[in-house]
Amino acid sequence: MRRILPFIIFTIYCIPYVYLSIRKDFEDDSRVNYVIMAMVTVVLSYLSGLIRADLSLILGNIISFSTSYFYNALRLPDSKWEKYFSPFNSVEQVVLISLAALVLQVIIYTLARKRAKRYIRNTMVSE
Repeated sequence: MRRILPFIIFTIYCIPYVYLSIRKDFEDDSRVNYVIMAMVTVVLSYLSGLIRADLSLILGNIISFSTSYFYNALRLPDSKWEKYFSPFNSVEQVVLISLAALVLQVIIYTLARKRAKRYIRNTMVSE
C-alpha cells in the first residue's frame, strides 16, 4: 500500500484537467469542469502532503500540463476555438489555469505537511 497510493495519485494527476475544462467550457459553455478540476487537485495535493508523495505531485503536474498543452495545440487551427477564449488565447488560458492550480496545490500541500508533522509529533509524545 505504501507504493500503490503514490502511484494512484500520480495516475490521477496525469489527466489533462485544464484541457478538459476548457474544452467543456467551449463546447457547452459550462464551467463545471473548472470546479471539478480544482476539487480533484486540492484533494490530491492534500493526500500528497499527508503521505509525502512529492514526486507524484510534481511529475503528475508536469504530465498533466504537457498533455493539456498538446491537446490544446491540436485545436489551434480552429478559429472558433481561439476566438472563444478572448481576451486571452487558449494557450495563455492553459498556462494561467495551470499556474493558478499549481499555486492552490502548493498551499494545500503545505497545510497537509504541517498537519502530518503535528500528528506525528503528537503521536510520539503520547507513546
